[in-house]
Amino acid sequence: MEIKPLTISNHKEVLKLFGDDSENYYFLINDLVTQNYENVYGEYENDQLVSILLNQFNNVTYYSPIDRDVAVYKELFPQLIFQKLSGPSKLMTKFKSFIHTKEDTLSYMGVVKKIAATRRYPDLEISKVETEEEIGQQYDLLLLAEEFTGSVPENKSDYIKMEKERLRLTSDRTVYLSLDHRMVATAATIKEGEKSAIIIGVCTDPSDRGKGYGTEVLIGLFKQLLSEGKFPYVFYNNPAARRVYKNLGMTEVCEWRVITRK
Repeated sequence: MEIKPLTISNHKEVLKLFGDDSENYYFLINDLVTQNYENVYGEYENDQLVSILLNQFNNVTYYSPIDRDVAVYKELFPQLIFQKLSGPSKLMTKFKSFIHTKEDTLSYMGVVKKIAATRRYPDLEISKVETEEEIGQQYDLLLLAEEFTGSVPENKSDYIKMEKERLRLTSDRTVYLSLDHRMVATAATIKEGEKSAIIIGVCTDPSDRGKGYGTEVLIGLFKQLLSEGKFPYVFYNNPAARRVYKNLGMTEVCEWRVITRK
């Protein structure tokens, strides 16, 4: 076995490595391309690429289509800059002996390839956030939800400025549903690429939960993305979210592990 730095010239080899699993990991493949294969390493056996390791965004992720010994990467680890290991649980567990672990959390990752549900309120418009006023309404909505406590800036103007820049400089989007000029549900994307988008910021006003508005927003967003040839990827750690996503047609790919080093 031999470890080699990879470049964009190795992209076809990487696609071959993922093979039929590519649709489940387009968001990782997108990162490779957008970062121009910076800090990406491949394991070769008999001149064939058999696994890859990514060190991007202060994070290390590993992929191999079969169960392999990862000891070949151990000498590389001191050269990497990262705070977290994240990826399919059964793969990332192999690296725990390489670091001192501070925190080890589990969730799930899934992908939507086809929508299996129809909209309950087809007459309600799913709108795209574009103005400062809409960003401000989204901020107010997120503050109402306990799950977003501590994850948004304390200053509303800081959030508006941050979101304006994100939406201006990236392909990311935020969509929402409103009733009587009041935003009641929203969902957003990050890391939108040619074939993928990661779903974040799924939120419904607590006073309007249980009415299907959050599901409406997700169906609307999923339809937009799929019509553009982009698979939506979701990460979740509670049974309620899992049920919603599965009812919408999500394919659960794997248990997802995030290991924070000391």
